[in-house]
Amino acid sequence: MWAIAKSTFQEVYRKRIVHVIAVLTLLYWGILGFIVYSQPREFGMSESLIGALINVSSLISILGFYLSSMLLAFLTVMLSVGIISSEVEDGTVLTLLTKPIRRYEYVLGKYLGIAIMISIYATVLFSAIVLFAFLGKQNFFQVFGVWAMLKGFAFFLLQPLAISAVAVFGSTIFKTVNNGIFVIALYLLGTIGGLMEQIGGFANVPDLTTFGILASLFAPFEVIYRKLISSIFANVGGFTSLMGGSMTGGPGTEPSIWMMVYVLVYMACAIGFAVRRMNRRDIG
Repeated sequence: MWAIAKSTFQEVYRKRIVHVIAVLTLLYWGILGFIVYSQPREFGMSESLIGALINVSSLISILGFYLSSMLLAFLTVMLSVGIISSEVEDGTVLTLLTKPIRRYEYVLGKYLGIAIMISIYATVLFSAIVLFAFLGKQNFFQVFGVWAMLKGFAFFLLQPLAISAVAVFGSTIFKTVNNGIFVIALYLLGTIGGLMEQIGGFANVPDLTTFGILASLFAPFEVIYRKLISSIFANVGGFTSLMGGSMTGGPGTEPSIWMMVYVLVYMACAIGFAVRRMNRRDIG
């Protein structure tokens, strides 16, 4: 399994999409750094603590965590959708499975290789957000607490890991292009569902709230983002309701810990179904 994970990591590292994402990340950092640098007073010299937090949270939530999550999700989808199906289509998997490698080791190794790659990228992105906030005269670890930031990082990493689990499962069923459509559709469903849930709760429209909850059960990616934001801002009291909303930072409620347990079960089921599907698949 570890040999498969290592070869998968090396394989995805050589893909052109990784280099494209690296360029986009540098451009994104340049824009974010310019905004922070050009408005130092608004981030460090507000009339009150709440005013300062509003300024920083607006930047970090929309230009920081939100766009970083999108970049991370895009990289995850592009690297994961063909991780198994492409090797089935070109016959590479036949060579691999003739060696003393069980099929479940093959699937787990593929997922682990992707997970290592996106974990490294997520760590770099999260560290950059904290650094830019520091340049904006806000020490996140001092303002929100070390534990809150560590929890935020855990949820920041959890989202792409959940997406890649679904993508690996889809890769055992669909061809690469079809799997890409499937995963992107699920991601959009989760985003729209989360937005509908927040709008329904804010406007007291039960039907919208119900649709959002059901969508989140099928695609719980946006829920993880809301948990990320609400965890970081938990120590600021009223800010939980302000920043724990949709991916645009709107009003909302903090997802419960049971929803996060559901996400972990969701991921385990996706990988389990991928292993089961691979064991039953005729690739001869």
